[in-house]
Amino acid sequence: MKRVLIIIFLVMIIFSLVACQSTDQSAAAAETVPTELPPSTATLISPAPTLTPIPTQISPTDTSTPIPPPTVTPTPAPPTPTPHIYIVQAGDTLFDLAQTFDTTVEDLVIANGIRDKNFIRTGQELMIVSSKIAEVAMADTPTPTVAPAPAETAVATKPPSVQARTMTETATAEAAVGENPKPAPSPPTPIVSSGPPPPTVAHPDNINPLTGLPVDNPEVLRHRPLMVRIGNDPGARPQVALNEADVVYEEITEWWVTRFTAIYLGATPDTVAPIRSVRLINVQLVPQYQGALAHSGGSDAVRWEVSQAPIANLDEYYNPTPYFYRPNEGWQTRLAIDAQAARDYMAAKGLDAPVVLQGFFFSDTPEQGEPGENIYIAYPRVTSATEWHYDPASGQYLRWISGQPLYDFNGGQVSADNVIIYFAEHQPTNIVEDVNGATSIRIIMNGRGPAWFFREGKLNKGYWQTDGTRTPYFAYEDGSSYHLKPGRTWVEVAPLTYTIGLNSADEASSK
Repeated sequence: MKRVLIIIFLVMIIFSLVACQSTDQSAAAAETVPTELPPSTATLISPAPTLTPIPTQISPTDTSTPIPPPTVTPTPAPPTPTPHIYIVQAGDTLFDLAQTFDTTVEDLVIANGIRDKNFIRTGQELMIVSSKIAEVAMADTPTPTVAPAPAETAVATKPPSVQARTMTETATAEAAVGENPKPAPSPPTPIVSSGPPPPTVAHPDNINPLTGLPVDNPEVLRHRPLMVRIGNDPGARPQVALNEADVVYEEITEWWVTRFTAIYLGATPDTVAPIRSVRLINVQLVPQYQGALAHSGGSDAVRWEVSQAPIANLDEYYNPTPYFYRPNEGWQTRLAIDAQAARDYMAAKGLDAPVVLQGFFFSDTPEQGEPGENIYIAYPRVTSATEWHYDPASGQYLRWISGQPLYDFNGGQVSADNVIIYFAEHQPTNIVEDVNGATSIRIIMNGRGPAWFFREGKLNKGYWQTDGTRTPYFAYEDGSSYHLKPGRTWVEVAPLTYTIGLNSADEASSK
């Protein structure tokens, strides 16, 4: 009997323990089970957003209604990478460098203008354009380094033991060789006051207001000038149809290279190339000419500003009709525009207008002035160091870049009847333009500023002036009109700190 009681007692204890455990599990399950079931999957999927493209143009006469910024932008074309400078070491070959930096011998030859791919010399500076450079540099750098200033170009290193000099070190070493025997011209003093309004310029109906030359059909002068963004990085040369432009502006882009805005009014080339992206300078420059801007995309912030300006905007991403790819060309040179196709497209889309440009003052009589047969501009040395030399035989200035003649793809060295140095304020921005973090520059093209004028081997100094709605007025320092030589004009936009060389490249300075 006693044994039976003990067994009953143990069974009751076990039963109590099991009951308690079951209660705990039920409570835990109750805590994890939601009181409401989640909504169905169908209710979680929202409708796809409506894509808002960047407007193709804004009427120059109506900018009162703001256009909201685009929410979605198309995938841009591959950006032009920031170049890196490599100093050739003993034993280097182009094949080895191409393997090291994940590029090709052909790209190295094109980027550096190498005539014989089997010959490079020790100490030679090579521009390397490759996405692998950053990886190589980081692998060789044991500790983080401070990023170079915008005006500098980083230097590529070849692992494991090859060393290279920065551009700053190179310039310091070159300066130590000897001092310039001639004093360099001083940078101009900025003109602050706006001064009286410029006089009105009038031309006969058959005279191109941008060249001072007659045209066969005056009707071509009633249309918007076509203003085309053209690349000038080494891989973009030789450009097509620069010598057919009425006016060409050149500006610094991201502090390491220059780029062109070529203006076509009297001529309509069937090919203008290579087409590049828009920059902030065009926000102020294009309205001065009431122009139509041909370009291939751009950073979101810059494209937004362009969309708000009184510009007929022929962004290639939204207006592909006038553009085409040149056969057998790489990505740096293949995109082109047909000027006549662009005019036909503008007419069909209502983007053209019967504009009347004031243009410039012209005279066949040579201007008096100080000697100005040579022009040296301290644009970025490795990619864009610019020279103009007057050729008495042709009566024109001939263009050189980085020590080599700059040729037009269609034949002949790039030339100009007038060269104007357009000193303007350059403001840094935080607008990122490429995958390397290079930032855009805001160049102040409106208002008034110093200018140097070159024609027929003579230099005169004065100023430029525009309120942003008319072509610039060029004047002597006393305010009287400066007269250009009839023909093509190149406008070199330079920071106020630049010193222009008149005798040698050593005189030219960017500081």
